[in-house]
Amino acid sequence: MDTQEAINEVKQALQQFGVPCWVAYTSHSVRSAVPKEVMRELLATAKVSQGWSKQFDGQLIFGRTRTDDKENILEWAKQNVFEMVTVKQVADACGVAESCARRTMNARPDVFKKFGKEYEIRDAEADRKAQKK
Repeated sequence: MDTQEAINEVKQALQQFGVPCWVAYTSHSVRSAVPKEVMRELLATAKVSQGWSKQFDGQLIFGRTRTDDKENILEWAKQNVFEMVTVKQVADACGVAESCARRTMNARPDVFKKFGKEYEIRDAEADRKAQKK
């Protein structure tokens, strides 16, 4: 097999299936025909396969992670600034466990200000800017 043909086949598999699933759709002979430096470039720019996520250290893991759940909660909070919510409401809205929601809310007092059993969602950036003035 020609090197350029092998590179094109690997590119197509990466575009269609993403990392790491592309390996299941290309033969070993095709993968070995691509030079290692070209393969590194292709893999560095490839999308991540559906159901997989890339951690901050570059490792690929399957399924949802705590980091994903925290990011979902914080993104949801940005869209619901100044609302009064409970842990259960946040957990239900974000599709996470109540323990995860509680842990995230208590870890970010700049975003979730506690009032008894309820939390007020704050805009942390606006609060910091207001304190500087």
